[in-house]
Amino acid sequence: MGNVKERTVQPSLFFSRRILFALFVALVALLLLSVVVQVWVWPAAVDRTVALFPETGPLAAQAILWGVCAVLCWQVIAVIGLELVSRALGNRADSSTRRWIGAVIGPLLVFAALVTAAFIALNERGDTPPGVLLGLTTGGLIALISAGALAVFLGSNPSLSMYSQN
Repeated sequence: MGNVKERTVQPSLFFSRRILFALFVALVALLLLSVVVQVWVWPAAVDRTVALFPETGPLAAQAILWGVCAVLCWQVIAVIGLELVSRALGNRADSSTRRWIGAVIGPLLVFAALVTAAFIALNERGDTPPGVLLGLTTGGLIALISAGALAVFLGSNPSLSMYSQN
C-alpha cells in the first residue's frame, strides 16, 4: 500500500468541473442559437406578422432593430457568463470577478430601456395586442428585478472566494 498514490480532490462548494464545463457548452450553444434568431428567425417573424397584419408594416423596421438590439443585450450577458465560467474552471476568482458580475447590470438595464421604448411606441400607435404587452412587461420586469438583485448582491459585499474551487 506504500506505492499507491493518494489523490486528493478539492470539491467546489457549488459546482463541479463537469457542471461548469456543461454550462460553458450551453452558453456557447445559446450564443450560436441567438445569432440564428437575430439573422433569420426574428426578421422572418416580423415579415410574417406584416403579411398577416398589413397595418403593422410601418413598424417592421423598428421591430427588427428592436429585436436585434434586445438579443444583443442577452448575447453580451452570455459572453460575460462565459468569462465567469472560464474563471471558475481555471480557479481564477479574484477581485475583478466582482466587476464582471457588475457588468451584467448594464445590458439588463439597456434591455429594460428597450422594452420601455417598445411599450411606449406601441401605445402611441395604438397597436397594443395584449400578448405583446404582456411579453414586454414580463421581460422588462425580469430584467429590472435581475439588475436589482445583482446590485444588492454586489452591494452586500460578499466574498467571492467561496465560489471558486479552491
